[in-house]
Amino acid sequence: MPKRIETVAIIGGGPAGATLGALLAKDGYKTAIFQTDKRPPLIVGESLLPAVIPYLRKLGIEDEIKSFSIYKPGATVCLSLNEVISASFTFADGRLPDYAYNTPRDLFDQSVMNAARNAGAAIFPFSAKLEGGEGPDSVRLAAETLEKTAGFFGAGPDLIVDASGRLRLISRLLETPIKEGGRHDVALFAHLNGVMLNDAGHIHLDRLTKGWSWRIPLPGRVSLGIVIHPDHLKQYGNGIEEQFDGFLREEPSLRAYAKDSTRISPVIKYNNYQIIPERMYGPGWAVVGDSAGFVDPVFSSGLYLGMKGAYELFKAIRAGSDLAMQRYERGRKVELKKWQGVIDSWYDGRLFNLYRAGQKYKDNPIGARMALRVRKRLARILTGEAVDDGFNMKLFEYLISFGAVMRDPKDLVVM
Repeated sequence: MPKRIETVAIIGGGPAGATLGALLAKDGYKTAIFQTDKRPPLIVGESLLPAVIPYLRKLGIEDEIKSFSIYKPGATVCLSLNEVISASFTFADGRLPDYAYNTPRDLFDQSVMNAARNAGAAIFPFSAKLEGGEGPDSVRLAAETLEKTAGFFGAGPDLIVDASGRLRLISRLLETPIKEGGRHDVALFAHLNGVMLNDAGHIHLDRLTKGWSWRIPLPGRVSLGIVIHPDHLKQYGNGIEEQFDGFLREEPSLRAYAKDSTRISPVIKYNNYQIIPERMYGPGWAVVGDSAGFVDPVFSSGLYLGMKGAYELFKAIRAGSDLAMQRYERGRKVELKKWQGVIDSWYDGRLFNLYRAGQKYKDNPIGARMALRVRKRLARILTGEAVDDGFNMKLFEYLISFGAVMRDPKDLVVM
């Protein structure tokens, strides 16, 4: 890293990039964000965790987010049509707020970007082109990009931050090795009218015959997404809209929830889940947000991890040392690994096997005590707090192991 960082170029103005831009500009760094108006009509990450609220407060935008979002008091997990688990965030009894928001991402992203602009960050409404730098493992802004900034960075910024999301511009340019998870699902999602909800304001996670789905209440509509292996969709047609609509008609749970619905948006497809780069910083560059790793949409952790990562990278930049950047990289990898463990327990059935095990033994004293602990730990996963607390994680791992002894979780595996 340079001895002193004074100028920072951020490529990408999503929540991670804009949060970092706001923090840096407010702290006196000469900061610019490269962000175009080109974006998909819908973006994954419409349901916030309570763990996001402190970052909204740091940026001073919670009231604005609240004004156009749906209040989210909890989460509902539907293991089947007849087995519905409703969890209020108050069950967590932790240090985080007991609420969050379901939010239109276009308005949310604009609010965070406005916070960066108001803090003094420059916004360049065009794409930045990167190329290899003079030294090994280095990158720089191409001459034509620097020229378009009208001398903002002089000969070039001290630090380039890749916040380009799944484009992973720096990792691809440097051919950084990546670690992939064991699943290769795709997500198809759209906005609909007339979708049934079990609990007002809650995000709904539905375990399906194949894969799982989400139902997120938004103002005047519901976001409905399917996360599934692409092989399971082939029987419903070739195009993503044909596959999405056909799956909704045939899948028993979704057929019940969406029988009177009307799709009011195009269907969007996302893939390449569970990708983590081996390196998250190098000479004059760093990555943040989805560019620094994404594990799965199931517990809505992506946007939270992006904003938290921006705050952690800001602290490392301000510290101005290679050791601080090492801590940033190590911290991101540890947190992603913890979330991956929780997510794996959803797919292999162990997570909600705890609930079924508790139901099986709820009428004896040991089972009753276990049920209370399980409720709290599950709620803390849904708020985002459990993964951020070492003791909670150890207790969680113990409980799911104990639950697997009490009953076999194979009937809850997500195919």
